[in-house]
Amino acid sequence: MQSFSFDPQHLPEYKPLAAYGMIGDNRTAILVGADGSVDWACLPDFDSPAVFAALLDPRAGRFAVRPAIPFQARQHYERGTNILVTEFVTAKGTARLRDFMPYVPGRRVPTAEIHRMIEGVRGEVPMEVIFEPRFGYGLHAALYDPSPYGILARHPREGSISLSSNVPLEIDGNRAVGHFTIEAGNEAWMVADWGAHEVHPVRSYQSPRRLWLTRQFWRAWIDRLRYHGRYRGVVERSLLTLKLLIYEPTGAIVAAPTTSLPEWPGGQRNWDYRYTWVRDSAFMLRALFNAGYIEEGTAYFDWLLQQCLGDADGLQVMYGIRGEHHLPERELPLRGYMDSRPVRIGNGAVHQFQLDIYGSLLDAAVRYDRHGGVLTITEWEKLRELVEVVRRRWREPDSGVWEARSGPQHYTYSKIWAWVALNRAVALALKLGVDAPVEAWTQEAMEIHAEVLERAWNPKLQAFTQAYGSEALDAAVLVMPEVGFLPASDARFQSTLRAVREHLTAREDPLLYRYLPERSDDGVGGPEGAFLLVSFWLVEALALAGDLKDARAALEKLLDHMSPLGLYSEELHPEDRTLLGNFPQGFSHLGLVNAVFRLDQVRRQREGWEVV
Repeated sequence: MQSFSFDPQHLPEYKPLAAYGMIGDNRTAILVGADGSVDWACLPDFDSPAVFAALLDPRAGRFAVRPAIPFQARQHYERGTNILVTEFVTAKGTARLRDFMPYVPGRRVPTAEIHRMIEGVRGEVPMEVIFEPRFGYGLHAALYDPSPYGILARHPREGSISLSSNVPLEIDGNRAVGHFTIEAGNEAWMVADWGAHEVHPVRSYQSPRRLWLTRQFWRAWIDRLRYHGRYRGVVERSLLTLKLLIYEPTGAIVAAPTTSLPEWPGGQRNWDYRYTWVRDSAFMLRALFNAGYIEEGTAYFDWLLQQCLGDADGLQVMYGIRGEHHLPERELPLRGYMDSRPVRIGNGAVHQFQLDIYGSLLDAAVRYDRHGGVLTITEWEKLRELVEVVRRRWREPDSGVWEARSGPQHYTYSKIWAWVALNRAVALALKLGVDAPVEAWTQEAMEIHAEVLERAWNPKLQAFTQAYGSEALDAAVLVMPEVGFLPASDARFQSTLRAVREHLTAREDPLLYRYLPERSDDGVGGPEGAFLLVSFWLVEALALAGDLKDARAALEKLLDHMSPLGLYSEELHPEDRTLLGNFPQGFSHLGLVNAVFRLDQVRRQREGWEVV
């Protein structure tokens, strides 16, 4: 278990992403550093303005509970839960910090509580508390109201948050601070309560009981996992992470709980991921349904269907967690993580035309139906309208899976998923026995297939390239066998697989770049890290090609690049393997889950097992 060293008198302005854990309550998720500092917390919901935002600017607010003397720290999760434990080892003794957000099923009131328990393990450890909320992404200082039970921080327009604690607190400039000593065998509780208008006694929160209830909830949830193979531990952690990204009031799933963590240090590839992408649906439902989480997968797809009930041509790339259509992108005057600017909120890609999202939704619809979901006539008619959009528009260029800002092209990945849309629509219509132009859809799918084989193939490179007529490679085409477009044994796919591994490997196989920005202008500029999702797609492609040994070796190398807590960001630095991009990243974790299930499926088929 990796440990981190800290000196309270000389703390770093920024910590590596690997030094953070995530806790949450299925309305929001927060990041807690190994130094005991809550550095990112959007309260009460994922898309709310951050109250603690030191992750993006050291002056933007934090809530720290840590030793007051130099210490070593390491983190782990309680087994089978999202309860985070941080152990502090000092010259005077050892203390343990336990962080959680109580899980309250069906809660509709927009509140959020952060419960923190510090317990003495050995000796006597001097501790300090720093409570420094700054409202509106760190832009507004708090006003403080002291109380016998703690302190209330408020802003006239932005809201309020209380800290209940038995530790005496005093106001020190724009923050509240406290000092105490924790002895072996003793414990102290603190509760930060968003939306509170007064400070309540800390005992009124019944934290010990709610810790027990939260622990029981998470363990009961993960016990439903249907996978019991050699990678059970990492699959558990990935699913627990994905569960934290669900916004329970609607069923929406955010891509990540953060914004603007850079895809390259000091770079400008910094985006807001606190929304739900339509394209994630096919991959997410596959992961959830394979793992046995039918309820979560069904709720997610039901919510997506509701977003489609408007004009079919208006199907967006992404939506807000309550179905918002308008997600205006703007920049904040913050330094950015590791001084990487700009810091953005909102996402300007929301109104791009991305052809692949229709195939993702239709593929998800087939999985939904296969796992007991019931499509109404109204919903089927809406899906049918979406299929007609694909028929009408598949010959148009689009912005592609990577949301290029350099203008539309005829992206190969997009055309593959246009084929998927028609292919799945035919399968669904036949399964449901509904009236549909099946022959016309089949013919159109054949046209797309033939065009991709002709126009996306580059005879010089002996590979399918990123776009028609392009000489740039793109690892996204590795999904061809997974979606059924071509078998993995096809000579053209095999040649493409070799080309991708040769030209897109980020110093060490199986880490892949999604593409090379210097060969493929995406309108953003600058380098980026190795992309974890496409690296997991490589694992699947190898497995489907029958190379189980190579696929398993690739998977295990990727597992070596997890954080100490088993978390992934979006990308990895190709030189030092540090985590890059928004964190934790849902796409990376569902990529892991799907790769593990693919390995298991191929192994069972090879051994003659029946695969359901």
